[in-house]
Amino acid sequence: MNHFQEGLRALCAFVSWFGLLLSSGCSTEFWVDKGHLDVIDGVVFEIKPPHLYEKKAFKLRGEHLSPWELQQIANAMPSIAAFTTALLENGSRPHSAISPGAKVRSIRQIQHLEQRIFLAVKTIQHWQVSEHQIQFTTDYFYTDLNGQFVYFRDNYVFRKTNDQWAFQDHVHAEPEGLLRCETNTNGWRQCVPVSEAN
Repeated sequence: MNHFQEGLRALCAFVSWFGLLLSSGCSTEFWVDKGHLDVIDGVVFEIKPPHLYEKKAFKLRGEHLSPWELQQIANAMPSIAAFTTALLENGSRPHSAISPGAKVRSIRQIQHLEQRIFLAVKTIQHWQVSEHQIQFTTDYFYTDLNGQFVYFRDNYVFRKTNDQWAFQDHVHAEPEGLLRCETNTNGWRQCVPVSEAN
Protein backbone atom coordinates (compact mmCIF):
# COMPACT_ATOMS: atom_id res chain seq x y z
CA MET A 1 0.00 0.00 0.00
CA ASN A 2 2.89 2.39 0.79
CA HIS A 3 4.34 1.91 -2.71
CA PHE A 4 0.95 2.75 -4.21
CA GLN A 5 0.68 5.98 -2.17
CA GLU A 6 4.25 7.01 -3.05
CA GLY A 7 3.54 6.36 -6.72
CA LEU A 8 0.29 8.33 -6.54
CA ARG A 9 2.08 11.29 -4.90
CA ALA A 10 4.78 11.23 -7.57
CA LEU A 11 2.15 11.13 -10.32
CA CYS A 12 0.23 14.04 -8.76
CA ALA A 13 3.44 16.07 -8.47
CA PHE A 14 4.28 15.38 -12.10
CA VAL A 15 0.78 16.33 -13.31
CA SER A 16 0.92 19.56 -11.25
CA TRP A 17 4.36 20.44 -12.66
CA PHE A 18 3.24 19.65 -16.20
CA GLY A 19 0.10 21.77 -15.74
CA LEU A 20 2.23 24.68 -14.59
CA LEU A 21 4.37 24.40 -17.73
CA LEU A 22 1.29 24.58 -19.94
CA SER A 23 -0.27 27.48 -18.06
CA SER A 24 -0.16 31.02 -19.43
CA GLY A 25 2.14 32.02 -16.57
CA CYS A 26 4.90 29.80 -17.97
CA SER A 27 4.85 30.32 -21.73
CA THR A 28 7.11 28.51 -24.13
CA GLU A 29 9.06 31.73 -24.68
CA PHE A 30 10.66 31.08 -21.30
CA TRP A 31 12.54 28.14 -22.82
CA VAL A 32 13.75 29.96 -25.96
CA ASP A 33 17.18 31.56 -25.72
CA LYS A 34 16.72 34.94 -27.38
CA GLY A 35 20.25 36.03 -26.53
CA HIS A 36 21.45 39.10 -24.68
CA LEU A 37 23.63 42.18 -24.88
CA ASP A 38 27.11 41.94 -23.40
CA VAL A 39 29.17 45.02 -22.53
CA ILE A 40 32.95 44.74 -22.26
CA ASP A 41 34.96 47.90 -21.51
CA GLY A 42 32.05 50.01 -22.74
CA VAL A 43 31.69 48.13 -26.05
CA VAL A 44 28.29 46.51 -26.68
CA PHE A 45 28.13 43.03 -28.22
CA GLU A 46 24.79 41.75 -29.49
CA ILE A 47 24.86 38.06 -28.57
CA LYS A 48 21.59 37.37 -30.36
CA PRO A 49 20.30 35.33 -33.32
CA PRO A 50 21.15 34.73 -36.05
CA HIS A 51 24.14 32.50 -35.23
CA LEU A 52 23.58 32.85 -31.48
CA TYR A 53 25.78 29.94 -30.36
CA GLU A 54 28.67 30.99 -32.58
CA LYS A 55 28.49 34.49 -31.05
CA LYS A 56 28.46 32.94 -27.56
CA ALA A 57 31.77 31.21 -28.45
CA PHE A 58 33.64 34.52 -28.79
CA LYS A 59 36.20 34.69 -25.97
CA LEU A 60 36.80 38.38 -25.36
CA ARG A 61 37.38 38.70 -21.64
CA GLY A 62 40.93 38.01 -20.56
CA GLU A 63 42.28 38.58 -24.08
CA HIS A 64 43.84 41.99 -23.18
CA LEU A 65 41.99 43.87 -25.91
CA SER A 66 41.60 47.65 -25.99
CA PRO A 67 38.15 49.22 -26.37
CA TRP A 68 39.07 50.11 -29.97
CA GLU A 69 40.00 46.48 -30.73
CA LEU A 70 36.82 45.27 -29.05
CA GLN A 71 34.77 47.65 -31.21
CA GLN A 72 36.39 46.25 -34.37
CA ILE A 73 35.51 42.71 -33.25
CA ALA A 74 31.95 43.82 -32.40
CA ASN A 75 31.61 45.22 -35.94
CA ALA A 76 32.97 41.99 -37.45
CA MET A 77 31.03 39.63 -35.14
CA PRO A 78 28.02 39.06 -37.47
CA SER A 79 30.32 38.13 -40.38
CA ILE A 80 32.59 35.90 -38.29
CA ALA A 81 29.57 34.12 -36.75
CA ALA A 82 27.92 33.58 -40.17
CA PHE A 83 31.21 32.29 -41.59
CA THR A 84 31.64 29.89 -38.65
CA THR A 85 28.10 28.58 -39.10
CA ALA A 86 28.80 27.90 -42.79
CA LEU A 87 31.96 25.96 -41.86
CA LEU A 88 30.08 23.86 -39.32
CA GLU A 89 27.40 22.96 -41.84
CA ASN A 90 29.65 22.06 -44.74
CA GLY A 91 32.21 24.70 -45.55
CA SER A 92 32.00 24.22 -49.30
CA ARG A 93 29.14 26.48 -50.38
CA PRO A 94 29.73 30.17 -51.16
CA HIS A 95 28.95 32.64 -48.42
CA SER A 96 28.92 36.45 -48.25
CA ALA A 97 31.38 36.34 -45.33
CA ILE A 98 34.02 34.84 -47.66
CA SER A 99 35.93 37.17 -49.99
CA PRO A 100 35.75 36.27 -53.70
CA GLY A 101 38.56 33.88 -54.58
CA ALA A 102 39.44 33.10 -50.95
CA LYS A 103 40.13 29.44 -50.20
CA VAL A 104 38.86 28.22 -46.84
CA ARG A 105 39.79 24.86 -45.32
CA SER A 106 37.01 22.45 -44.45
CA ILE A 107 37.33 20.89 -41.00
CA ARG A 108 35.08 18.05 -42.14
CA GLN A 109 37.41 17.23 -45.05
CA ILE A 110 40.59 17.52 -42.97
CA GLN A 111 39.20 15.26 -40.24
CA HIS A 112 37.27 12.99 -42.66
CA LEU A 113 33.97 13.69 -40.89
CA GLU A 114 30.73 12.56 -42.43
CA GLN A 115 27.97 15.15 -42.68
CA ARG A 116 25.89 13.29 -40.06
CA ILE A 117 28.57 13.86 -37.38
CA PHE A 118 27.70 16.83 -35.18
CA LEU A 119 30.45 19.44 -35.39
CA ALA A 120 30.31 22.49 -33.11
CA VAL A 121 32.37 25.51 -32.18
CA LYS A 122 33.84 25.64 -28.67
CA THR A 123 35.79 28.91 -28.58
CA ILE A 124 36.79 31.74 -30.92
CA GLN A 125 39.88 33.38 -29.42
CA HIS A 126 43.51 34.58 -29.73
CA TRP A 127 42.49 37.89 -31.30
CA GLN A 128 44.95 40.14 -33.14
CA VAL A 129 43.30 43.30 -34.43
CA SER A 130 44.43 46.08 -36.74
CA GLU A 131 42.47 48.70 -38.68
CA HIS A 132 41.79 46.49 -41.70
CA GLN A 133 42.47 42.99 -40.39
CA ILE A 134 41.39 40.62 -37.60
CA GLN A 135 43.18 37.33 -36.91
CA PHE A 136 41.82 34.66 -34.59
CA THR A 137 41.67 30.93 -33.94
CA THR A 138 38.59 28.75 -33.61
CA ASP A 139 38.39 25.58 -31.53
CA TYR A 140 35.88 23.01 -32.80
CA PHE A 141 34.71 19.76 -31.23
CA TYR A 142 32.94 16.56 -32.22
CA THR A 143 32.64 13.03 -30.83
CA ASP A 144 34.62 10.14 -32.26
CA LEU A 145 33.39 6.56 -32.77
CA ASN A 146 34.14 5.80 -29.09
CA GLY A 147 31.99 8.70 -27.90
CA GLN A 148 35.05 10.73 -26.83
CA PHE A 149 35.25 14.45 -27.53
CA VAL A 150 37.83 15.47 -30.15
CA TYR A 151 39.01 19.10 -30.26
CA PHE A 152 40.50 20.75 -33.34
CA ARG A 153 41.85 24.28 -33.93
CA ASP A 154 42.20 26.33 -37.11
CA ASN A 155 43.24 29.94 -37.78
CA TYR A 156 41.64 32.71 -39.83
CA VAL A 157 42.19 36.20 -41.19
CA PHE A 158 39.27 38.55 -41.83
CA ARG A 159 39.85 41.74 -43.80
CA LYS A 160 37.74 44.85 -44.04
CA THR A 161 36.86 46.06 -47.52
CA ASN A 162 34.26 48.77 -48.15
CA ASP A 163 33.15 48.59 -44.49
CA GLN A 164 32.47 44.83 -44.79
CA TRP A 165 34.39 42.15 -42.89
CA ALA A 166 35.02 38.87 -44.73
CA PHE A 167 37.31 35.83 -44.54
CA GLN A 168 40.41 36.44 -46.64
CA ASP A 169 42.94 33.77 -45.74
CA HIS A 170 44.34 31.51 -43.05
CA VAL A 171 47.00 32.87 -40.70
CA HIS A 172 49.16 29.78 -41.26
CA ALA A 173 49.37 27.36 -44.17
CA GLU A 174 48.22 24.54 -41.86
CA PRO A 175 45.69 24.40 -39.04
CA GLU A 176 46.97 23.99 -35.47
CA GLY A 177 45.15 20.65 -35.62
CA LEU A 178 44.16 18.31 -32.83
CA LEU A 179 44.10 19.69 -29.31
CA ARG A 180 44.81 18.21 -25.91
CA CYS A 181 42.34 19.65 -23.42
CA GLU A 182 42.64 19.51 -19.66
CA THR A 183 40.72 21.10 -16.81
CA ASN A 184 42.85 23.41 -14.69
CA THR A 185 42.58 23.93 -10.92
CA ASN A 186 39.97 26.67 -11.42
CA GLY A 187 37.72 24.29 -13.33
CA TRP A 188 38.38 25.85 -16.75
CA ARG A 189 39.06 23.58 -19.70
CA GLN A 190 42.24 24.69 -21.48
CA CYS A 191 43.28 23.34 -24.86
CA VAL A 192 46.68 23.38 -26.56
CA PRO A 193 47.72 21.81 -29.87
CA VAL A 194 48.96 18.25 -29.42
CA SER A 195 52.26 19.24 -31.09
CA GLU A 196 52.87 21.84 -28.34
CA ALA A 197 51.68 19.57 -25.52
CA ASN A 198 54.41 16.98 -26.10
